[in-house]
Amino acid sequence: MNGIKKKKLKNGWHQRVLLKIILNVWTILTMVLFTVDFMSGNYYDTSVTAIGIIYIAILGIYVSEKEYTRWKNHFISEFIGESFVVIWTVIMVVFIVAAPLSNGQFKIPEGFAVVYTSVVAAFALTQHSKALKTKK
Repeated sequence: MNGIKKKKLKNGWHQRVLLKIILNVWTILTMVLFTVDFMSGNYYDTSVTAIGIIYIAILGIYVSEKEYTRWKNHFISEFIGESFVVIWTVIMVVFIVAAPLSNGQFKIPEGFAVVYTSVVAAFALTQHSKALKTKK
């Protein structure tokens, strides 16, 4: 193995990739289910709330591991977190605009605001951590 390969494996690169895949699957699943719940008038509210909690936990695990690695092993992100924030924001805006215009047909899922603000908070936290690490 060359030095770069050994360093990536030593720094837990393959575990981060696995966590990123898990996070991506749960992100897509959560977005789809919140959208289905919204369009059904909160028919799936209980299931979506549980999935939202699982998603926030997985996001927290991924962010914690990523930031720990950034500070411990000079991690440089290869993924763009901004795209997730933009997609979540677009969904939130659509929900906020469409719900009152639907005459009660569409309802914003109860846990959606918590998931959305958690995503934005995780993004802000990682950006501040990255900026602090860069200054160091």
